[in-house]
Amino acid sequence: MGARTQVCYEMLSTVIGETIWQVRSLVVAVVTVATLVVAPVRSIVPPVAAQAGQQREAGERGNPTTTVWVNTRSGVYHCPGTRYYGNTKNGQYMTQAEAQKQGNRPAYGKFCR
Repeated sequence: MGARTQVCYEMLSTVIGETIWQVRSLVVAVVTVATLVVAPVRSIVPPVAAQAGQQREAGERGNPTTTVWVNTRSGVYHCPGTRYYGNTKNGQYMTQAEAQKQGNRPAYGKFCR
């Protein structure tokens, strides 16, 4: 290798080395900032999302006075006019509000209107 080639090679190695070091430093800085910003946001998001879900769910619980058929074995209640309303082996009639208070859930996730 000639003297000029050697000098160019050393200069190029220095520039590349510094560039790699700068990129590494930049990546470390970005990861640090992301950790500091995202960690507090994560602790806030679940409660807010849970509140929104509870508010939405409270408004969509159906008509509390509707008489439903509760399958006492499965804990699932059925709305009037549906296939299993009054047709399961073990069950009883009650209002939708009573069924929900006892921990029963609506069939197919659909509340009675």
